[in-house]
Amino acid sequence: MEFLKKIFKKTTALYFKTGYKNSYVSDYWGGSFVLLFIIAFYFIALKAIFSVGSDYSWQDFLQDSYVHRVITFSFAQAFLSALLSILIGGLFARAFFYQNFIAKKAILKLFSVTFVLPALVAIFGLMGIYGHSGWLAKLVQFLGIDWHPEMYGLAGILIAHLFFNIPLAARMFLQSFANIPSQQRQLAAQLNIRGWQFIRLIELPYLRQQLLPIFVLVFMLCFTSFTIVLTLGGGPKYTTLEVAIYQSIVFEFDLAKAGLFAILQFIFCFILFAISSIFTKSLNTNLPSRHSWFDTQKSAVKIWQVFIISIVILFIFLPLFNTVFTALTSNHLMAAWENPQLWRALTYSLSIAPVSALVSVSFAMAMLILSRRLQWQSQRYLAHSIVSIGMIILAIPTLVLAMGLFIALRDIDFSEPHLFVIVVLCNALASMPFVLKIFTVPMNNNMQYYEKLCQSLGIKGWQRWRLIEWYNLRSPIKYAFALACALSLGDFTAIALFGSQDFTSLPYLLYQQLGSYRIADASVTAFILLIFCGGIFIVVDRE
Repeated sequence: MEFLKKIFKKTTALYFKTGYKNSYVSDYWGGSFVLLFIIAFYFIALKAIFSVGSDYSWQDFLQDSYVHRVITFSFAQAFLSALLSILIGGLFARAFFYQNFIAKKAILKLFSVTFVLPALVAIFGLMGIYGHSGWLAKLVQFLGIDWHPEMYGLAGILIAHLFFNIPLAARMFLQSFANIPSQQRQLAAQLNIRGWQFIRLIELPYLRQQLLPIFVLVFMLCFTSFTIVLTLGGGPKYTTLEVAIYQSIVFEFDLAKAGLFAILQFIFCFILFAISSIFTKSLNTNLPSRHSWFDTQKSAVKIWQVFIISIVILFIFLPLFNTVFTALTSNHLMAAWENPQLWRALTYSLSIAPVSALVSVSFAMAMLILSRRLQWQSQRYLAHSIVSIGMIILAIPTLVLAMGLFIALRDIDFSEPHLFVIVVLCNALASMPFVLKIFTVPMNNNMQYYEKLCQSLGIKGWQRWRLIEWYNLRSPIKYAFALACALSLGDFTAIALFGSQDFTSLPYLLYQQLGSYRIADASVTAFILLIFCGGIFIVVDRE
């Protein structure tokens, strides 16, 4: 907390300094308030978890065979998901980069949709393709093969994780391929370096830079996966730490056991967050516009690359198509709109998402205004610490935060406004790392380029925002707001603990419908979620 004391000391000093009075002190107060609020928010949640009385000792808890299975499966499924995502994503990226066809930009946009797609919508689509009675099962039955695909268990979890992480890995690998200079390709062609030798000598040095960052990033995303494992886990054998927390609260109401699982989850995630902070690099998903030179490929290589591209595109596209097709051909399409539960869920979702996005954007901007001011004053360590606090949700997953709040506030008789505020804050904090990434560069550039000009001309306050800040920030603000809105719209983590029949959302309703096998109703709910998130993504992509 030493850096917070330094911040407030500097704020107080500036207030009494004549040259800065009524000028830059607001840069410190706004960000300091947000910092205090976030720290207090996390402190209350974590204190509640650590203070839960337990009949278990740590020794007994860690020696429990069930805990061993949960920890082992958490790491095993994350490792397999990351390994397969890198392997398939790398093969696809190489094939996609070297093959030229009309729909390239459209496919990249389709891959970007998966980032804002709610997990439950993807699960519904995947079950329609690979489930026990899905399209694949019908095709196998038509061919007379006695085999029934199964989406529940490890296979289903891996398939769902691959659906989300292959596009992510592919886009990061595409940037590595694009960074290889054309001169190196031409020189390799002149020296007759082809095939495996070309991969080893030319491509691998660039790909190696991304291998560990991508693996760590995907591993962390899969390790903290909640909705996918909860829906497709299928039983105690396929349970991760986050799902164990949820089951301990909802099904067993054993808060002590849930607290111990939450502490384990916090320790593991904090370690993973530290590792990912070291290795993960910023993602640039735009391919360079300059012309790239390619050597002529053999026919066999082209056929193999077209095959890889086709398989991956079908794997990503078919679940989305199935969601739309099932909803539009359902006899319950019109009847579903008469369900008051759907309207209640839609109302809450469309209320929570924009408010959560507004809170996330406001918090991120206040923190970055403080961070850049401190950086301007050569307080780089403090500036970096402030941004790290905004990213702490990556180390403390939303479910752990929600669980702590659930314990801390369990004696309060919650009303719908209370639940609304809690879910909004949890969703806002969950999207803050992405909002901070969007704002960091343009806001720091505004400080570096225009601070001396603003000081010399006396431009401050609203005039500075109107004349300087807004010109360069309007596009990032629209992008960040739309992205945070889409992420909040599809988030299921916080609502999973605080949701009820009276306080619900579209993901919560979809989870209930899938759990009770109301496929017709679920198809309509998934379609609505897909339409809203897809529409928001179009806004994001156009900016």
